[in-house]
Amino acid sequence: MNHQKTILCVEDEDDLRTDLAEELETAHYRVLQASNGNEALRLLETERPDLVLCDITMPGIGGYEVLKAIREQGDKADVPFIFLTALAERNDVLVGKQAGADDYLVKPIDYEILLATIAARLSQVARVQSSAVSRAEEAWQEVLRSSRGQAVEALYKATFAFDRFLVGVVIVDEKGEVRLMNKEAERIIGENDGIGVSSGILRGAAAKQNAKLYQAIEKAFEEESLDEIVSFPRSSGGRPYLVLVPGQRFSANERPEAVVLLVIDTEQRTKVSGDTLVRLYNLTPSETRVALLLIDGKRLDQIAEELEVAQTTVVFHLKNLFRRTETNRQADLVRVLLSVPLRTAAD
Repeated sequence: MNHQKTILCVEDEDDLRTDLAEELETAHYRVLQASNGNEALRLLETERPDLVLCDITMPGIGGYEVLKAIREQGDKADVPFIFLTALAERNDVLVGKQAGADDYLVKPIDYEILLATIAARLSQVARVQSSAVSRAEEAWQEVLRSSRGQAVEALYKATFAFDRFLVGVVIVDEKGEVRLMNKEAERIIGENDGIGVSSGILRGAAAKQNAKLYQAIEKAFEEESLDEIVSFPRSSGGRPYLVLVPGQRFSANERPEAVVLLVIDTEQRTKVSGDTLVRLYNLTPSETRVALLLIDGKRLDQIAEELEVAQTTVVFHLKNLFRRTETNRQADLVRVLLSVPLRTAAD
């Protein structure tokens, strides 16, 4: 992610806190300052830092209490936390580690070690973020590669990469006939609750939505850049199904033999934790709400109405979501938001 990282510095010694802030700002971090634990907790009500530096011994609420409070907040439980302290005994370090701190730096602070420690912790978080996205992207690219005239077996095998993300994959030819489906798509189609397969063609219950879907499929054979999301209401009520149709023409001279549709059961949205999205993409509470409503299949005007904000505000959050997830189209954003490993060993 390219946005500036925010460090919360909690230190009751004014001179040291000022020095820390200056060093961090020189290293291009955004710095929030708190002179005690109470100030830190008030800041954390509205801010989600990328990392916390915190003294242990402070008047009032100490470092251990600040750490405990952060770990008990679902949306901040995984924020890296580094203790700053003059307590250098082995037992003090062990107590800090056992309390759940990620690292432990002893005063007087060696600023080179401090910056290296922060960089290492932020890099570790970035690897977790990027690996989730890259696994989904690799699965998507594998399906696309397999659709370029390869054997049906290769395409069939590639679609199963998406089962771990609870995303249905349907491969259709130019006539709209279904060639392949993965397990999740078979489950969705098998429910026959507003979307199904009739005479080999993927169809919904609403003629208007079907027309929109077929137009999108036709475009997908012709266009490299396409952003189509078709929502299919459930016959039984509840959250709709979404069909994502990204453009799949590989080049001006290379037309695909089949196109890949991603079918989302938005009832599965309950399995997409807002906390997980916050952890992976460092979203604000408002961005998280918008993200979850997008996964719900809501349009921007519907999101604005539900959140009781102006549509321009929703667009602002959408642009931030694009930036944080490194996408630039709504279809890709929804795919990325849903492309986190959701299955547990018990599933």
